[in-house]
Formats: sequence, C-alpha cells, structure tokens
Amino acid sequence: MRAQPRSLTTQVAEFIEELCVGPDVEPGSQLPPEGELAARFGVSRVVLREAMKTLEARGLVQRRQGKPAVVASPNALPVEKFVAFAVLRDKRALMEFTEIRKALEVHAARLAAQRIAGPEEPQTRPHIARAREAIAEQRADPLDMPTRIRTDVAFHQALVAAAGNTSLSQILDALERSLAESREESHRRYLATGADPAHSATEHEELLDAVLTGDPAQAVAAMEHHLHITLQEIESRPETDGDA
Repeated sequence: MRAQPRSLTTQVAEFIEELCVGPDVEPGSQLPPEGELAARFGVSRVVLREAMKTLEARGLVQRRQGKPAVVASPNALPVEKFVAFAVLRDKRALMEFTEIRKALEVHAARLAAQRIAGPEEPQTRPHIARAREAIAEQRADPLDMPTRIRTDVAFHQALVAAAGNTSLSQILDALERSLAESREESHRRYLATGADPAHSATEHEELLDAVLTGDPAQAVAAMEHHLHITLQEIESRPETDGDA
C-alpha cells in the first residue's frame, strides 16, 4: 500500500520546525514575518497560517497578534496542558503530579542550601529577599485569597531560583501552572477550617530558615514536611466523578 503524500501544510510546518530547533536559535527568537515565510516556501498565507497553528499546538512557536511569531520557551506546553486536564478529573493523577513536584522541590531545597553554604551565596541573596517579601506580604493579608495564592507561588519560585538550576525552575514553573487550581483549592479548604490564616506564612518562614542554615539535610527535611502536608490535604479531598 502506497503511503499518502504529505500535505503542503505538513511540509511547511516541518520546514519551519527546522528553523525553530537550530543550534543557534534561542527561546523568544523572532521568526521571519508571515509574508516573508510564505514567499520563501512558495505557499499562500492561508497554508502558512495553518502550519503555524500546528506548530503552536505542539508548543514550538508562540503566535502574536500583528507581530511575527517567536520560538516558544522550552516549558513543555503540550505536557502542561495534559497535566492540567488530568488533575482536574482524577485525584490519583493530582496526587502523582504533586509527588513529582515534591521530589523536585526537595531537590531544589537541597541545592539552595548547598549554594548558601558555599561561594555562590551572594548569588542567592536576591532570591532569598524575594522569598522574605512573599512571606511578609502573605502575613500582612492572610485572608485575601488572591494574595495567598500569589505569594505562595512567589515564595516557592524564589526558593527554586535560589537553587541556581534554570531547567529545574522551568520544569517546576510548568508544573505549577498545571496545579494552579489544586493550590487554590488547598487554600480554600484550609481557610474553611477556621485555623490561623497566618500559619502558611509561618510554615514558609520555618522552611526558609531551614534552607538558610546551609545544611542540606535540614532543608530537605523541612521541604519534605511542608509538601507532605499538601499531599495529606489532597488525599483527604472527596473523590471526583472522574476518579476510578
């Protein structure tokens, strides 16, 4: 049986993909304008746009209204969308992805403590300052849900940044976006218990103090404890219709 010929759109998408993954191409690099690309490949703008839609869906490019497209950041966008969909309908999937987050953030805490104890300590200071700011802001308005969520995310991002591993930060940022609704649910359920709303800020303070000791073992233990509580909260949630 003869293979079906590839469509013109598919061929153009493959050509543009080669432009996106070249060794000298950085995330955020601007692709040639639409008209120039269409002329280069000898196709209509309609075909060119369909090819760009295909590449955008695969997370390779980001299209912008009225501007040339750019090469997408390596944030595993299709995987991010899959994770976000999975955790909304399956508590077990939410537990599993939160366990992945825990493993990565525990490693980040270890790296951050090691850097603080070594010659790279000055490079961690801006990130530690951001973590302190997030704690202070959350403590100042612990009942405001948008503030709680934003400062919670900011604190964890700052600690991960202090680890000095850009790839780790990118992976966790993508995972964080996928778990955003779960984080909001955790805060909502906590506030509904009537417990001290400032306790989250206190937990973050204790976690930061452990990292600042420069002792990787203390940092790891503190992060494991912090995220174990998150896993327990998720485990206590009622089953959803999508759960088996």
